[in-house]
Amino acid sequence: MADNQPAIAASTNVQQTAQRPDFSLPDMEGKIRHIKEWDGKHIVLNFWATWCPPCRKEIPEFIKLQEEYRTQNLQFIGIAIDDAEAVRQYAFEMGINYPSLIAEMDGLGLAQQYGNRFGALPFSVIINPKGHIIARQVGLLDGQRILALTGLQTH
Repeated sequence: MADNQPAIAASTNVQQTAQRPDFSLPDMEGKIRHIKEWDGKHIVLNFWATWCPPCRKEIPEFIKLQEEYRTQNLQFIGIAIDDAEAVRQYAFEMGINYPSLIAEMDGLGLAQQYGNRFGALPFSVIINPKGHIIARQVGLLDGQRILALTGLQTH
């Protein structure tokens, strides 16, 4: 499998405005986090796994964007389809600066609720500050697309 290809299935783009499903998941320290914590922000919800090459490829750009646009209410949230220890180790090595929630394999069901019909990774959902899904992306998500969809200014 090529590094740029989704880990499980073909890529698709769907643009809609639907209310995001609610969920709660533990973070890397075991604290339960609820999606509502980030209401009022532009959210990039990224379903990923440590064993997924394209997931690992897009994370450095997400780290950079999280740092650059934090003050403009851009919030990345990782949903790891992986075990907690693998996620903790990888997050430490990469310096992930945004919440990584541990869903293990149950995360595939959550991804399906968010519109991932194929179970492919990476899968990202962009949610506006009102909680509406404005875009879904199977496969690599480009930073410029994130900025365009959220209306955030480039530096």
